[in-house]
Amino acid sequence: MKRQYSIQFKHQVVKEALEVESLSIVARRHRLNSRIIYRWVREFKEGKYSLAQNK
Repeated sequence: MKRQYSIQFKHQVVKEALEVESLSIVARRHRLNSRIIYRWVREFKEGKYSLAQNK
């Protein structure tokens, strides 16, 4: 079954990943695959997710 994560959670994880600059550390902290975080970072940079859109 595919898990779904909230935009707020994704923002939190992406912010941590950009600050720490180590996806594997953040992935372990949140029990996620580092590939997911890499994809989220890329998508956020492309503007796919926006908190303003989802309020």
